[in-house]
Amino acid sequence: MSRCPLNAIIAYMAKPLIKLNPFSRGGMGYFDLSREPLYMLVFLLPLIVFYEVALYFAYIDEHSNNIQIKAHDNLVRFLEYFDMPPTQGLGLGGIVIISILLLWHIINAQKWTIKFRVIVYMAIESVLLAIPLLIFGAFLGGLVASTNDSSIGNLMPYEKLAVSIGAGLYEELVFRMIIIGFVHTVVCGIFKQSDRSGIIVGVLVSAVIFALYHDLPDTGSLSALTLFFIFSAGIYLGILYVSRGFGIVAATHAAYDVVATIYLASIAT
Repeated sequence: MSRCPLNAIIAYMAKPLIKLNPFSRGGMGYFDLSREPLYMLVFLLPLIVFYEVALYFAYIDEHSNNIQIKAHDNLVRFLEYFDMPPTQGLGLGGIVIISILLLWHIINAQKWTIKFRVIVYMAIESVLLAIPLLIFGAFLGGLVASTNDSSIGNLMPYEKLAVSIGAGLYEELVFRMIIIGFVHTVVCGIFKQSDRSGIIVGVLVSAVIFALYHDLPDTGSLSALTLFFIFSAGIYLGILYVSRGFGIVAATHAAYDVVATIYLASIAT
């Protein structure tokens, strides 16, 4: 099996690692187009804008609830060490996603045309792919394992939507795009292992870190069942990332969280 070059990290971060298109009959079908960076960018751009705008207004409104997810909050805190005002750092996560996808599209030298029916199909696919995760979460514990945050029920509807979208975007940016891409590159480029080994190790490492991340800052606060669910969800989302790309996995994560937060809110009331 061929080895993967170290300088291909951008490719591993921006695009899926497994090529799968069972319905293509020559040319680029839906399964190919939906994994292209321009399609992912157009698909995710409304979600990025919505979350960043909601986050900005929540930040400047002292009476608003905190809707910033931990992954995004840690990024802003990191920027404060470089004397960057927090309000400027808020949009950096969105800029990172847009820049990676845009850069990869430019490197590919592909056309700047979009078939908008593909964007619609991507939305439908993401919702359908969230269903197995919802069923598994309900089986393990009524979806409570998804967030374990009782404050969710106190959020306004648009705030619940913003939190769900933010988790889908920025947790997938960190735990799938960056961590899987990095681990895959290290395993293949430095340790000279096969491409398949890089994928398997990357998915497993990202799932472990994903579960541990949700147990912070109060380590030990989550039950073993909850950690198992989050780890399993990390495996599932990792498989989606390497097979279907960042756009689909981010939207699937967001779709799951939207349903989970609504369910948690109904319990709280």
